[in-house]
Amino acid sequence: MTNVNVLPINEKADILWGEGKFIGAIELNDYDVSLYALNDQYYEMYYSVSKCRIEKITSLENPERFNKYRQSK
Repeated sequence: MTNVNVLPINEKADILWGEGKFIGAIELNDYDVSLYALNDQYYEMYYSVSKCRIEKITSLENPERFNKYRQSK
């Protein structure tokens, strides 16, 4: 099992798109933020709308953040 957090951003994205399960998405300031599940961990992918690129991918540490995704459905 690869630790996704230590990989370059393009490899993280490829793994999440290929192996992860898409959970939902929210808009947050200038970002479209997508939530993925992979290996009993959740990851947020931040896509900058103005720059047309993925800016960061982080593991979701704050359980309260899940509420934002639940409300967006």
